[in-house]
Amino acid sequence: MPDLATSFKPISAEREPHLTSGKADGPPEKEPGRLPKVLFPESASPEIAAPSRPPAEPRILFGSPQAPTPKGDTPRVLAAGEVRRRIPCSVAALLEIDTNAAASLASTALRIVDGTNLDDHHFDDVVRFGASLQAEHGRLAESELALVDSEVLARGKRLSAELLQRLGDLDPDRVFAVRGGVLRAIKALAAPRDPAGLFSQLYPEVQALAKELDALAPEIVTIAKGLRAVGKGYATLDRNLAAHILAGRFLVHYVSGLQLSDHERQAHYASQAEAIETRTVSLAATKATIEVSTRTVAAVARHVDAFGHAAEGLLQEELPAWHAAYSAALTAARTAQSPSQARAGAPLRGIHARILGKLKSEG
Repeated sequence: MPDLATSFKPISAEREPHLTSGKADGPPEKEPGRLPKVLFPESASPEIAAPSRPPAEPRILFGSPQAPTPKGDTPRVLAAGEVRRRIPCSVAALLEIDTNAAASLASTALRIVDGTNLDDHHFDDVVRFGASLQAEHGRLAESELALVDSEVLARGKRLSAELLQRLGDLDPDRVFAVRGGVLRAIKALAAPRDPAGLFSQLYPEVQALAKELDALAPEIVTIAKGLRAVGKGYATLDRNLAAHILAGRFLVHYVSGLQLSDHERQAHYASQAEAIETRTVSLAATKATIEVSTRTVAAVARHVDAFGHAAEGLLQEELPAWHAAYSAALTAARTAQSPSQARAGAPLRGIHARILGKLKSEG
């Protein structure tokens, strides 16, 4: 067995010839100090061409330059590749159709007449005469319905009804045995034995309902603003419908007075006038509906706005005064002094009736 001490060689001793050989580590095929080859030398790059000067005058590829044709004083209508003349119309001619129309309405109607082409082979100016206004009417009606049927308004009405019920249970003529009158005597028979206990039981519910209404009040007022915006949209739409109706009446009157040698075109105009008359009748029916809707939405907006402001003032103004008057009436009832009780009950009945009146009229 060989001696381990003599056969062991350190690792550094084995690598010593490589470390002292003077050659760098790396692949044997690479030679140190050799530069890489350049495939495209700088001398082979093409020369940069000097920028060419722009021509002094624009070049005309075909023909010679011509001055543009000046535009006419009035716009022209193109149909089937032919230049069409505008229908002769004026504000004075429109006012002859409707003597009660305002000049501003006649001016709007004049623009509508100028924009109508009776020679349109597709009849779009005729068969859809004022159709966009009826589409706008549908959009406004949907907005109105969405506001009136909103969940916020429905919840406010439910809270108002519950509050009315609680306030009815706390009617001073029922809670306190106040003499005077057959109706009050009947209510006094149904009065509870402990007015203070009933008030302590129901007042927290009244206060909680009033707080919920107060929280909803800003949203209710916002709904009222939305309804007023719908009302303004109805008013604008009503004016535009009136202008279209006036323009339609003028067009029908204009065609009825035409005498053309071309029988085919005469028949074409007569058909167009009949279609416009049908559209005018339809627009008049829409206008009548909008007049009713305008009054309705204005009344609803006032109602909702008053309801929202009543809900805002209930918690901060009406309810504290009602609570103070009720407390005074309860104190007077404990003393069993009828004159003082009557004096304390008078303001309570007035405040109570005022709150009920607001909730009944606005809720």
